[in-house]
Amino acid sequence: MLKAVIVDDEPSVLEGLKIFVDWQKEGYEIVGEASDGLSAFPIICEKHPDLVICDIRMPGLNGLELLEKIRKTVSPVPKFLMLSGYSEFSYARKAMQLGAVGYLTKPLDSEELSSELSRVAEIIENERRINEENLEFIRYTANQLYNEITSGKRGEKLKRKAHFIFDIPQRAKVRMIRFITIPNIHPAPDSKIYDFFLNIAGVKNENCIFYNGNGNYILVMHDGMDFFPDYTELAGRIKEIFSHPNPWVFGLHSFSALISGVSYDEMPESIDICSRQIEQLYTYYLLQPENNVLCYEELHKKPVFSERIAKMESVIPERLFDKVINAVKGNDYQQVVGAVENFFDELGKNADSTLSNTICLYRLAGMIGKTASACGVEAGSILLDFIDAIGNGNGKCKELALSLCTYVFEQINRNAGKSLVLLENEIIDFIKANCCTKNISIQSISEKFSISPMIVSRIIKKKTGRKFNDYINFLRIEHAKTLFAGTDMKITAVCEEVGYSDYGYFIRKFKELTGVLPSDYKKKYS
Repeated sequence: MLKAVIVDDEPSVLEGLKIFVDWQKEGYEIVGEASDGLSAFPIICEKHPDLVICDIRMPGLNGLELLEKIRKTVSPVPKFLMLSGYSEFSYARKAMQLGAVGYLTKPLDSEELSSELSRVAEIIENERRINEENLEFIRYTANQLYNEITSGKRGEKLKRKAHFIFDIPQRAKVRMIRFITIPNIHPAPDSKIYDFFLNIAGVKNENCIFYNGNGNYILVMHDGMDFFPDYTELAGRIKEIFSHPNPWVFGLHSFSALISGVSYDEMPESIDICSRQIEQLYTYYLLQPENNVLCYEELHKKPVFSERIAKMESVIPERLFDKVINAVKGNDYQQVVGAVENFFDELGKNADSTLSNTICLYRLAGMIGKTASACGVEAGSILLDFIDAIGNGNGKCKELALSLCTYVFEQINRNAGKSLVLLENEIIDFIKANCCTKNISIQSISEKFSISPMIVSRIIKKKTGRKFNDYINFLRIEHAKTLFAGTDMKITAVCEEVGYSDYGYFIRKFKELTGVLPSDYKKKYS
């Protein structure tokens, strides 16, 4: 539902705006009203409406002055529809120059108002769709870039790309946070989770956070941002906010945060240094999961932290970790079995320290999880089973490690022998089967099939003649038509069933694609 604020110094006009149209049917909710620009300003700042319908001529602060002030202080700027008399067209033209999307003449006409509300809603929804698609692609690119950097790739091109994608100035101080989420189910990344973590860190730049697979979100901060506190203030803020929300609201069992130190190096070395620090924190976190906020700057000087990291690096030779990972990324399953066998054989020789073995197993779990993420494989539930077995000290660690490696190996190699035509058909079939899932996105499809979002987008356009969101809407409305014709479900229930959370948007899309309102279609065919 879109939010609207109405502003006019004439009470009759305010009342007329409220009753001339069915706002809910048009997909809007009036969240505030004011009789002049001065009183409207704080309401707009607080409510963050999508649309402001505002009179041009008002005492104190007129409509043009209000629009200019909002443009300087509020982000994103709401759409403005201006109200004017026939003799005030010059004011309306000035409003359009300032960014207003239209104007309505007094006295108001209900059909004209309804038409303008529909037009503005379409503008807002198109902008949102484009922004979401762009942001989704940027976050996918950020994740790919991060994986390249942490796997050891370097070069001037990579350096320039890192500065651009993460919007980091030259010689900036860099800090990273890994937010670890454990899902109750296995949802795709949700915009609410992104917004929640950005708010926690006090960061406004949406490009700075991306999904790294298997429940992990990476946020990159730098001292060029408005908010770049020291680790004690940041940790305190995160702990305070973590103590209030219920993770279940996001479909999660829990969330935790690992905060790296500050790196002063050049890019992409700073990203790599912070990533390594977080990997060390992750091992420590797995040993002490009751601490859901850990800071590298606080822990790395403590002997217990250094000792455990040293043990992790000394018990098992590095080549055996590498052998498992290389086998998982290879194309010979017997090498996977052999690498896991060798790893556990070597681990069995270290009978002196149960803790050392536990640390090594946690590190193996982390490395396999990281490999899965880099290859676009979601291994969350199997990975959690392995981690739980390590923590419980049961005898199934080897069996679960092999199951995890096998799953990741099979997912990586799943598409290796398939033709592009076969993959195209599988992608379209998957979309058809899952079109009513609210979290379906180009990114979730790209991760499932290990294909870049750009290629997924091109396949959908090639096979259907439609862009991704247009195709999803088409499939959902077709399904809604069958529900109206074959069941007694209410319109709101059908809206929910076919994957829409915004009732007004569903109504508009249904009318756009069928030519009639859902209520009329239901009467005709039910």
